[in-house]
Amino acid sequence: MRTNEILKRFADMFQGHIINVSGSSDSDKECSYKDYYFGNYDNGTRYKEYFTNASSYTVSNYPHDETEYNLEETGMIFLDLEKDMPDNCIDKFDVVFNHTVFEHVFDIFKAFKNLCSLSNDIVIFIVPQFQRVHDYSRGYKDYWRFTPFAVDKLFEDNGFKVLYRETTTGFSESMYLFYIASKNPGKWENEFPKLESVEKYLTKENDGLNYTLYSKCILYFDILIRRISRLFLK
Repeated sequence: MRTNEILKRFADMFQGHIINVSGSSDSDKECSYKDYYFGNYDNGTRYKEYFTNASSYTVSNYPHDETEYNLEETGMIFLDLEKDMPDNCIDKFDVVFNHTVFEHVFDIFKAFKNLCSLSNDIVIFIVPQFQRVHDYSRGYKDYWRFTPFAVDKLFEDNGFKVLYRETTTGFSESMYLFYIASKNPGKWENEFPKLESVEKYLTKENDGLNYTLYSKCILYFDILIRRISRLFLK
């Protein structure tokens, strides 16, 4: 996944207590095509290995998630982003990491406020800008897609300043937004390139035009491979 390539560029910058919110098995899904199409995502690398300078690493999961995750219980907690966060989790983490979860959360405003409340500094946030409807039979549904205008505004309304944003582009069935934001932007002012306004940031490369050209043929190929893989599972 291109978002993983971006994360690898920055992850070792961050220290302290880190949490992957609604992280399932903490797998980056960078597995073989065979494992990917047969659903064996656990064979990917754990995101914990990306954050080489973390002093602690926690994974949270949604209490009603029906996914079979393979984690030691000592490193996992249960959090429902649409409910109030436990007092002992507020401002607890130096870095809050959240990868492709919010399309599955209906009350995104409460959930985003809760997500930000867990952090005393950094939030790393990844969501789809364009993607097929997916993963709606695992204890949750698929509700939303996001634009850079929306994500910038969500961070602003919760007292965070965006330090970095990037859109995954290229020949793919999906486009994702990758964000890093901070409660303490002065601490990071020399670590990231100057951020453009969303209006200047958007181009024909990242506004969705290429997605409409590429996605259909990629999607048909993906569906074909999945149908073939099901034959072997029977």
